[in-house]
Amino acid sequence: MDAQTKISLGELVRLCAVDSDLYARYFFPKAARQISPPFLKEVWYDLENPASRFVNLRVFRGGSKTTTLRLFTSKRIAYGISRTILYIGASEAHATRSVRWLQRAIARRDLTGANTQTPFAQTFDLRPGVKWSETELEVYHGIEETPIWVLGVGITGNIRGINFDDYRPDLIVCDDVVTDENAATTEQREKIIDLVLGAVMNSLAPSADAPNAKMAILQTPINSEDISALASKSPSWKTSTFGCWTEQSKDFPLEFQKSVWEERYPTEELQKQKQAAIALNKLSTFLREMECKITAPELCPLKADWLQYYDELPRGGMTVLAIDPVPPPSDVALAKGLSGRDWEAQTVWRRVKGEYYLVDLAVNRGHEPNWSVTTAMELALRHGCARIVVESIAYQRTLEWLLKKEMQRRGIYFVITDTSEISKRTSRSKHTRIVNVLSGPASQRHIHVRKSHTAFITQWTEYRPGIGHDDILDSSSLAIGSIVNPFLELAVDEYGDDTGVEKVKFNRGCP
Repeated sequence: MDAQTKISLGELVRLCAVDSDLYARYFFPKAARQISPPFLKEVWYDLENPASRFVNLRVFRGGSKTTTLRLFTSKRIAYGISRTILYIGASEAHATRSVRWLQRAIARRDLTGANTQTPFAQTFDLRPGVKWSETELEVYHGIEETPIWVLGVGITGNIRGINFDDYRPDLIVCDDVVTDENAATTEQREKIIDLVLGAVMNSLAPSADAPNAKMAILQTPINSEDISALASKSPSWKTSTFGCWTEQSKDFPLEFQKSVWEERYPTEELQKQKQAAIALNKLSTFLREMECKITAPELCPLKADWLQYYDELPRGGMTVLAIDPVPPPSDVALAKGLSGRDWEAQTVWRRVKGEYYLVDLAVNRGHEPNWSVTTAMELALRHGCARIVVESIAYQRTLEWLLKKEMQRRGIYFVITDTSEISKRTSRSKHTRIVNVLSGPASQRHIHVRKSHTAFITQWTEYRPGIGHDDILDSSSLAIGSIVNPFLELAVDEYGDDTGVEKVKFNRGCP
């Protein structure tokens, strides 16, 4: 809006009714002091959509959940949409802070101790009613000529059968009610689930009395069995998930991920946080708090604590390069705009005395044969690879031919190994091969990686079939599967080195 443009107060109120970002910035500039990210517009849409009676929003830690819920509640009060509001926090103190925020938004004490209306309250003709405490408010709406009740309680408080002036709550807000403490055991989780998705949910005013009645849960996921996880499985709830990375980059390797809120959480800062979490072996915590991903160990075939970390790569052994390429997109994929969504992964692994070390890896988005060939030759030369591992099926046959042509051009040759037999032994299922090949040595603590191998560690930690990308794990399974034979290592380390072997004494030549 042009800085010189002036509009009437009535026009401003009408604009704010349809533009919640404008509403927040005009009436609460301190709360909305930063540029709003695109995902907050989606949050507002879900909260205000009359078609969504039950809303379950899973938002990363620091994603402005509490502030958004306070602004949303104040707007429902300002426009007279709600008349009985139940505000539930993880504790009564948590809920009380939000109730006090609403108090200060409507009236503030002057030097004499009397309550004076704020500009926000004056605009919508709001004033304190007979009850004005830290946990319970009566806000009188002068335009609607009706009282609006707000009650703040903790999740463990008495929240059954709430009723003000014969009205049941037409707005129930659950603000991060699940914590590490109250979700620590199955019994505690079930107690909260029964309370929130049972008694509290059924306390919402019926649509016949309140067509715009709404219950909203805003939660950072804590456990795969908490209320937000369970609500996400129900068709009654409109569930949306907002992690710290943009929707387009959330499944990319770390160096390609972009912050969803650059002004508040710069991409570089978030990437450093994730790298630090990996270094501290706390990646699952970062995934939960910032990416809204629950990595339940019991559901993951590859356990995070199986991985071993190394600083110095041992010499010797056998080193191989494995490629999991991206085939050219089909006409159907092009028509659906799916081209370029897959990632090619090339990994270099070394086996030394029965231990497997991830030496290097490279990833690239989409189908780019030139990148595939150039990167493969570079990695193989740099790390002295004994062979290049590729499956001789489908597009991989073309890639094998391209690699051979490049070797002829350079005059540098590597053995190209076909792993089709490995695939056949594992039913040619990618998931089966990944689990069968990697889980054996990993469970015995024989797989070693650097803490800087963030892309591999992330895929390993959150791997489950059908979830996210598995290209690096697939490439790794090809590599390790090709060097699992201990005699290959023996040939390199022992028979290839004649140091210390007694020389045969020469007597005479053949007759």
